[in-house]
Amino acid sequence: MEWRSQNQDGQESHWRKRNSSCKQDMPDATNIHSGAGSSSPSEAIQAENARLQALIDHPPQEILTLSDFHLGCGRNPSTGRFSRTENFLSDQAFSRLLTYSKAGAEKLLFINGDTFDFARIFRCPSLQEDFQEWSAFLQQLGVMKDAAELQKTVSRREKRFGLETDDYKSAWKLLQIANGHREFFVALANWINAGGLLLLSKGNHDLELYWTLVRKAFGVLMQREGAKEDAVRTQVFYCDDSLRIGNIYFEHGHRYDPEQRIEGGPVMATNPDKLSLPLGIFVNRYLINQLEKLEPFLGSVRPTERILWMLLRRHPIAAMAILFRSLRFIRRAFQTSRIRDFFWYAVYIGSIAVPLVTALAIVIVGIFVFAHGPGQFLVKHQRLLTVLSVLGMFAPYLAAAFRELVRRLQRKREPQVGEDGMAAGVYKTIHDLKFPPARQIYAVMGHTHDQDVQRLPDINGVKVLYLNTGTWIPVWPDDRPDLNGQVLFPFVSFRRGQDGEYHHQYLEWRDDRGGPAKSYILEPPEN
Repeated sequence: MEWRSQNQDGQESHWRKRNSSCKQDMPDATNIHSGAGSSSPSEAIQAENARLQALIDHPPQEILTLSDFHLGCGRNPSTGRFSRTENFLSDQAFSRLLTYSKAGAEKLLFINGDTFDFARIFRCPSLQEDFQEWSAFLQQLGVMKDAAELQKTVSRREKRFGLETDDYKSAWKLLQIANGHREFFVALANWINAGGLLLLSKGNHDLELYWTLVRKAFGVLMQREGAKEDAVRTQVFYCDDSLRIGNIYFEHGHRYDPEQRIEGGPVMATNPDKLSLPLGIFVNRYLINQLEKLEPFLGSVRPTERILWMLLRRHPIAAMAILFRSLRFIRRAFQTSRIRDFFWYAVYIGSIAVPLVTALAIVIVGIFVFAHGPGQFLVKHQRLLTVLSVLGMFAPYLAAAFRELVRRLQRKREPQVGEDGMAAGVYKTIHDLKFPPARQIYAVMGHTHDQDVQRLPDINGVKVLYLNTGTWIPVWPDDRPDLNGQVLFPFVSFRRGQDGEYHHQYLEWRDDRGGPAKSYILEPPEN
């Protein structure tokens, strides 16, 4: 069997599959993810894994690895302005990187999770033309739902917070992303038209890529921007969990994050038409999206407790109103939680509760002062006012101390490999995996938005390097104030040597120079 693709010179390149366990013809990618057909998501994943095995058996010469773009609503087609909740503003820079990289049949573009941010799409169809557009798009995907039928499926809660995670509703969200990021989709279309391979891995913000209908929708939207149907069918791949290519292990990494991991299967046991979501996605859906209407990029601020203090200083009344309206996410998160995660939920909620409780106490005292008269109240409650004044002054530090204490206790409780839970988690995962003979093994992840390189203990005498590819959205890292608000363009380039082993370069795209440069990564602070 062969995979055929056109390179930039118009010549055919051949991928010959010699794996005896997969002698059948390669599944048609569009048919696999038809959504309207009889193929279930689990069956589609099995078929896609067979295609991935062929890729593993015949690894490309070069792998360009990036992650965490978090594409949202993007530009307004009428005005050209970006949505206030959009984090990815670098469509043109991304396009120039791919042009510079010169796609070819031996090059793989691997976006390792959170390419899209479905949780950030809170815009809900409201006008008749919206429902007609949605219906027409679904018809392209083989799903027959008229505008009136779709309108009945939208609940009051969805009108405020955005559509739920059903496959046909997720297709609408992807359409909104593609409409606002046409340059991004054009860049991907040009990449595969020139013979390059494209692999999208599922992250915690694009869990909707699980649906066969969403994958088919992606192909249709790529073709809208000029991608050839044959290229979409044979050169676009999807990874649902993790992947090993040669001496490289790839995974997005959210399962090592207590706030973002998913327990059980990908869909809800009580409602298999909807996805299982982690705590962090509830936070985004019901809280962060609403807050970013006031202050953009809040979802990128670290640590979390800084968010509320920023808002309470600038928009105290609006922020408090949003917080109270969004309390439902706490209830839903606890309803879907597991006993093993209760501790982490308490940590997360506790870290934001300190400033909230402080603000509430100050408001309540203010009401009492107004009701009883300032002079009389000050005389009777001097000690209370003193306590509240001190608490208000030290609340941000108490919240930060609370999180730091929890982290220290966690580190003492669990002996750790590497410098953090991400490195320790992936090391445990790869320790017993089989790798081809190599001098170095790579574990490549995203998720944290922090560029990182860590040397981990050897495995059977082979060196192990952990790489995190960071993000292409603005960052506010808690230990790098010099980077506050900056947008970096990190990526890792792997090239396969004559010995069959991959070797890496950790780079940043410098758009002002029109080329890459070595990335600058600092060592972590001492504990």
